[in-house]
Amino acid sequence: MTYSNPTLGKEVAWNGIRFLSPVAWEIGKIGKHYLMLEDEGEPVMEIKWRKIKGTFSPRAQLQRLMALHKKKQGMTLKKIPVPARWENMVEHYQCVCFSWHTETIGGIGIVLYCSHCRTSTLMQFFQDKTRTTENIATHLLASFQDHPKNGQVAWTIFDITAKIPDDFELLRYRFEPGVYELVFTRKGYEMTLYRWGPASILLRERDLLHHASNMFGIPQADLTTKKINGHDGVDANIFLGSDGWGRITNLLRPKRQFGRSRMWLLEDKNRLLGVKMDGKQPIDLPLFEQVCHYFDSI
Repeated sequence: MTYSNPTLGKEVAWNGIRFLSPVAWEIGKIGKHYLMLEDEGEPVMEIKWRKIKGTFSPRAQLQRLMALHKKKQGMTLKKIPVPARWENMVEHYQCVCFSWHTETIGGIGIVLYCSHCRTSTLMQFFQDKTRTTENIATHLLASFQDHPKNGQVAWTIFDITAKIPDDFELLRYRFEPGVYELVFTRKGYEMTLYRWGPASILLRERDLLHHASNMFGIPQADLTTKKINGHDGVDANIFLGSDGWGRITNLLRPKRQFGRSRMWLLEDKNRLLGVKMDGKQPIDLPLFEQVCHYFDSI
């Protein structure tokens, strides 16, 4: 997805959805199928999505929302026509729009349903007396995607970006100061993406080989230093028939008989990146290389 739009300059891609937002907007809250974006600490956009197994009606979803908001004192929510400026952008969806307001803040929202990928999305934009998001919402909705077109799911969140095959499912995630971790799974495999930083602090008292050994739990003797896309890196390839520690480690983990790990240093970004893949069968090396190739810090 490539756009040239001065209004929106930052990509957000998380667990199947993808859109462009203003550079100043930051992730305030995050869930597996939920994002809250903020501007200067104030909420400006909320988005929730889920896969639908049975039938789905955006109108029925809106009715449920209206019933829920009736219980909130001082809040008014009502159905509105789809804004004319949005019509071309949502023509491939089943959709319904709504607006809401309290004494201090209001917003406009839309419920979308894509029959191709069976994804339901609720998106709403917050507005108050000092901030309006109507123009931004129009451009953002134009960039919105709820399924990949090439079998590769984009992940761009905080300062990392990746492409993961769409048959991998997000198992868990962690975003903490100094370490990000995304764990994916598919039948026979578990794959983890790591981002550590600042690298200059982490490598102050130990070199890259020592750090990789510590983070992956692999003795330095089982690691190999190499250049990875021009960067200093470390590789490890473990399988049940390995000699020494690799064999012992995998015998203790019979469900994961094969493993491949890699860590590399991005000096210009002051970050360390890592990819680890474990499986019951030999690691798909082209897949592993592809994931490493697209994993980056931005």
